[in-house]
Amino acid sequence: MYSFYAVFGRPVLHSKSPQLFAPLTEKKKNCFYTRIRPRSAGDISDIVRSLNIMGASITSPFKEDIIPYTDHLSRDALDIGAVNCIRLKNGRIEGHNTDHYGVTGALREAGLEPGGARVMVLGAGGAAKAAVYGLVNAGARVTVSNRTATRARELADAFGCELISWNNPPGSMRFDAVVSALLPEALPPFADQLEYDLLLDAVYKPSAISMFSKKRGVRLIGGERWLIHQGIKAAEFYMEETTEADRLGEKLGERPAKDRLEIFILNSESSAEFFKRPHDLVISAEGLDSETIKLIKDEEMRLAFGS
Repeated sequence: MYSFYAVFGRPVLHSKSPQLFAPLTEKKKNCFYTRIRPRSAGDISDIVRSLNIMGASITSPFKEDIIPYTDHLSRDALDIGAVNCIRLKNGRIEGHNTDHYGVTGALREAGLEPGGARVMVLGAGGAAKAAVYGLVNAGARVTVSNRTATRARELADAFGCELISWNNPPGSMRFDAVVSALLPEALPPFADQLEYDLLLDAVYKPSAISMFSKKRGVRLIGGERWLIHQGIKAAEFYMEETTEADRLGEKLGERPAKDRLEIFILNSESSAEFFKRPHDLVISAEGLDSETIKLIKDEEMRLAFGS
């Protein structure tokens, strides 16, 4: 009997979730964790049910889109309005959100207790929502800013936070920490006006804001620590495993070998072959022509390994 877990995203080959959960899956017989690139949020539901995926992490851009395809949402997922992990239980897909534990856990690990701290959250997507939710519940004084003003306003209003305009901020601003859920290339136009002691960046690799902060002597917390601390709760949810940060971090430095990647093209004709061996990347390709599949492969390789 095989046990399958996965991370769904677009792109997804760069995801460290298989390495994150490897200390848990490798101890089990016939237990595999793979990366799956679906065609849509609805496709995630179909794949989970047809392949009996027991549990999965959900990453961009599906954290909000997956909600209509779940049968039950946890209180955290409902309040945040985003899902970062699901499980298949008694034929029902249940959604949860553990991202906020990643934020508060990483900050506490770095020595900053969120309660009473002044924290700026940059962004307004699913990860930013989770960050604000966790920080507010922990007693932090949170300020939000995002390039799209309407989304920033909605987020600030939803959790009773302060709001700073992306294009017309006040003068100098002082925070204990900044939590960035921005795209890697994004840097707020008011970055020079910010003063802060700590940056927690959702991005794994060096980003514009992490490089900017490093030059200013700000202490950095990489996305791996956010990943690990949310992973502790995700493992409890969809693997029914209790674990610790040190254990989940054991294999994060590993990555699949570029020249030995196992890539599986999933469609109705190939689905039975899925169970015969583990894969580094699964591309959901029902109805896609060979040229489109090649373009997807090339994009995933480029984003995971560089040009």
